[in-house]
Amino acid sequence: MEQRYHARFEGNEAARNALLNWFNHIQNTEGDSKGGRAERAELRRAQTPDDIIFLTTFHRFLKWPALPGYLREEKYWTAMAMVAGALSHCRQHTNGDDSFATQLGKPQEKGGKAPLSELRFSQLQKSRDPEEFYRRLLRAISLIGGNVNIISLADSVLHWYAEYLGYVNRQPVKRLAVEWARDYFAVAPADNV
Repeated sequence: MEQRYHARFEGNEAARNALLNWFNHIQNTEGDSKGGRAERAELRRAQTPDDIIFLTTFHRFLKWPALPGYLREEKYWTAMAMVAGALSHCRQHTNGDDSFATQLGKPQEKGGKAPLSELRFSQLQKSRDPEEFYRRLLRAISLIGGNVNIISLADSVLHWYAEYLGYVNRQPVKRLAVEWARDYFAVAPADNV
């Protein structure tokens, strides 16, 4: 049986739906509640994952209905803070097969360059700590206009954090850097790489 090295939203329908519902809540796209927009603004003002952990909004996120209980455990707080903060900077969830890394490499107009340069892509992958990763992640989200496959983004954050903690898969092809490189370079224009 294959060991799981990190938590995932993909493949867990309840967790996936919970994340999408929370994203819609902070976008205030459904219902008449104004609270979601205020929570989004509060998350956007936070500079680091630690700042996010101290917000009431973050703890409401952890208690969101149908969010898996294991993601509420303290060992996931930093990763989940990065997920919540990153999603607050997203404008729209893109339904499709493109992973977050694919979106970073795919030109937004015909004949264009990759939204995230190879150098910045490499720097994002090689981030040394959660604060650096989070800062670079927000820059990457901005460069693709905030239109993100949020399920892939959330899974990427959880995967990065698991590897940061030392939970690295023995099979190199299942490591985040390899998965991201495969997806990014598959669509990045040749003159970009």
